[in-house]
Amino acid sequence: MYTIKNSASFIKATALGVATASLIACGIDAPKVEIAYAEATVQSAQNIDANRYAGVELERAKGKLQEAKQAMKEGENEKALRLAKESTATASLAQAKTEAGKAKTAETQMQEGLDIIKTQIK
Repeated sequence: MYTIKNSASFIKATALGVATASLIACGIDAPKVEIAYAEATVQSAQNIDANRYAGVELERAKGKLQEAKQAMKEGENEKALRLAKESTATASLAQAKTEAGKAKTAETQMQEGLDIIKTQIK
């Protein structure tokens, strides 16, 4: 039996289907902002000497950034977006490991200085 309620549901379902198909057909825009952010994060990690404390992570972030740029050139925007986000996350990890490494080094130096002072006091 055909009712107004069924008709409204059909119209809503059709509209949803058309909207979904439009979004899928359009895809996503080139992730230029995300790639620029990944570049800035990688550069920031390099500036704080991540090569010394987190070289593996920094190189991985650089590699993912290059892959993201290549994917964007090839029109694979979803892949480029994913890789740009992975690059940003990996570069952020490199930054965190670098800061932790620097803090550990400072702690060790302070402890050594404290030990020297203790021996001089005795």
